[in-house]
Amino acid sequence: MNLAIDLGNTAVKWAVFEDKNLIFRSKFDYSNLNEELKSIEKYQITNVAFSSVIQVPNELNNFFSKYDFVLKIDQNSAIPINNSYETPLSLGMDRLMNAVAASHLFQENPVLIIDCGTCLKIDFLSSDQGFEGGSIAPGLAMRYKSLNHYTHQLPLLEPKIFNDLIGRSTIDSIHNGVMSGMTNEIIGSINAYLEKYPALKLIITGGDYHYFQNIIEKKAIFAEPDLTLIGINLILLHNIK
Repeated sequence: MNLAIDLGNTAVKWAVFEDKNLIFRSKFDYSNLNEELKSIEKYQITNVAFSSVIQVPNELNNFFSKYDFVLKIDQNSAIPINNSYETPLSLGMDRLMNAVAASHLFQENPVLIIDCGTCLKIDFLSSDQGFEGGSIAPGLAMRYKSLNHYTHQLPLLEPKIFNDLIGRSTIDSIHNGVMSGMTNEIIGSINAYLEKYPALKLIITGGDYHYFQNIIEKKAIFAEPDLTLIGINLILLHNIK
């Protein structure tokens, strides 16, 4: 079995795969690292791949030493798709791992990947399985925080689905502005890509994707919250071979 780990700034996501089939997944913060590592040990793991935006904790380095094959995914790792990005060394590995997973899910179509995480990342994968690039914009939490940080009176709010056209209080107006703004940004990008690529497939992922369920229902978007972990596992399999 394979273990895929995504080490983020505040949380860790991991999943166990048997070849390309996801068996189990979990998400936790770093305060529960030792407890989670113990739970992984019940699986018969032989190969490990991980991606990290932080310095790898010593507990994890010791944990990795138990396994036959451990791959740290970075810009030098072999991947099973073409990368046409003009500045590959500055490309976030999460964007590339998402693209690898998308190429596996839709092998004969261009794909638009909408990642609603810390940032809103919209990336395009061509029909010949090449990563082209896309756009990066503030994510939900960042938009709420900016309104609070750059003003003297607006409160800091948690994301909330808001479907009315008019916000009739300051609180509702903030929710309306943030949610409708990001929704319209996503829809606008989708429509622009669909106009140029009619065979386009759509994937939405990221921790905040569920706030945009209305877009999924209207646009026939394939929701895959584990896209990054799937990409990590596919890169692992590619490097083992």
